[in-house]
Amino acid sequence: MKPVLFQLPTPFGTFPISSFGVFLLLAFIVAITLTRARTRRLGWDPGEVVDLALYAIIGGIIGARIGYVLVNARDFAMAPLRALMIWVDAGLTFYGALLGGALVAWAYGRRRGWGLGQIADAAAPGLALGFAIAMIGTLLYGLNYGRATHVPWAVVLFGEPRHPTQLYLMAAALVIAGVLLAVDRGSRPAGRLFWLFVLLLAIARFGIETFMDSPRALGPLTLAQVASLVVGLLAAVMWLVLGRGLPDAAPLVERQPEPAPPGMSQSGGGSHG
Repeated sequence: MKPVLFQLPTPFGTFPISSFGVFLLLAFIVAITLTRARTRRLGWDPGEVVDLALYAIIGGIIGARIGYVLVNARDFAMAPLRALMIWVDAGLTFYGALLGGALVAWAYGRRRGWGLGQIADAAAPGLALGFAIAMIGTLLYGLNYGRATHVPWAVVLFGEPRHPTQLYLMAAALVIAGVLLAVDRGSRPAGRLFWLFVLLLAIARFGIETFMDSPRALGPLTLAQVASLVVGLLAAVMWLVLGRGLPDAAPLVERQPEPAPPGMSQSGGGSHG
């Protein structure tokens, strides 16, 4: 564990730079860069895409923090101001981040004629890759830690060997990012790629949660498993429902122009002769 990467000197003393914060920032940068490259093929202005991403990040952090505070309401009831002290308690929820970011993206894209489904599809691979990078920060900071174990690949956290569940999540997210990029072929209903991302991540989190040191909330299930089950079912329904619709989104890959049929000009003019 290395919660603080280094101390930044300031005129008022040293300021601790957390490992989770550094890798979360790196995750944002990578996600924005990939999303910007993908939306360029849609003809969207790169500057506005960056603005959208920054606003969505703010909304996502707020949503993630609200979700964490609600889940841990008892811990914050006696000291409600701690809910605002994110630099002290780095607790966030990913599903809360998705919801908060989606609301902001919808509001921003609506004014520019960008459909939320298009935005979500463009961002999905970047979100998966960013999630993987953020998991390195959670490992260093000591978040999402696993149960005690004696497997050869265990990592020492809190004085005992544990499952490196952060690395399990990172590997799963990298696989999901690869799957999303691989299936991004052919026309499809807008939003279907994003819901596939949510579905696969919910399945991964549900399974990996069995190795985490989390209290049970509903029978044998932890709170994260309950949330993943609900979100996963919603994602599966949305993915299936959208699959029945007519394709209205082109793949975010560049296509070569098709050759003109005989007797037709490349500019689409009438036949000769």
